[in-house]
Amino acid sequence: MDDDRRPPSPEPSEQSVPQDTPRSVAGQADLAGVYQLMAQLLQQQQMMQMAAMPSADSCYERIRRLNPPTFEGGLDPMAAEAWIREIEKMFRALHFPDEVMVRLAISMLKGNAEYWWTAMETAYGYAVDRLTWRDFKRLFSTQYFSDSVNQAKQNEFLALTQTDQMSVLGYTNKFNELG
Repeated sequence: MDDDRRPPSPEPSEQSVPQDTPRSVAGQADLAGVYQLMAQLLQQQQMMQMAAMPSADSCYERIRRLNPPTFEGGLDPMAAEAWIREIEKMFRALHFPDEVMVRLAISMLKGNAEYWWTAMETAYGYAVDRLTWRDFKRLFSTQYFSDSVNQAKQNEFLALTQTDQMSVLGYTNKFNELG
């Protein structure tokens, strides 16, 4: 009876499975299909993102419908601040990318402000495509907000106190205006 005993079967991990079994070939084909599908989906996603990126022309049409203010320059820093604040509000509402915001803002400059920008481009060789919105605002502020105006605004902010004649709402509004 000892002869009828069979040797123990090897552990499943020790069993050798030929690589070309129908099961392994099907698994490899499934894996290749998954990779191909993933590549196609990534390509479609990239194409959709590119299509979703607005062109400068379509952005110009969208902002034009909102009747944006133009800026002509001048000596009034409050007018410059109000212009920047107003167009930024429009840009945010329309979800414009940075480089489009700069191009659109430049197109809204008229008169002396337009001459100033032309001189900036000529003197410093600013490439509009590489200029960020933050850079544009810095250049704009340097031109239209003198150091003395900035200092006066800072002093007014630091000296702000609520008086008996000023309501909490009035104080809050002044604080937000100066901040």
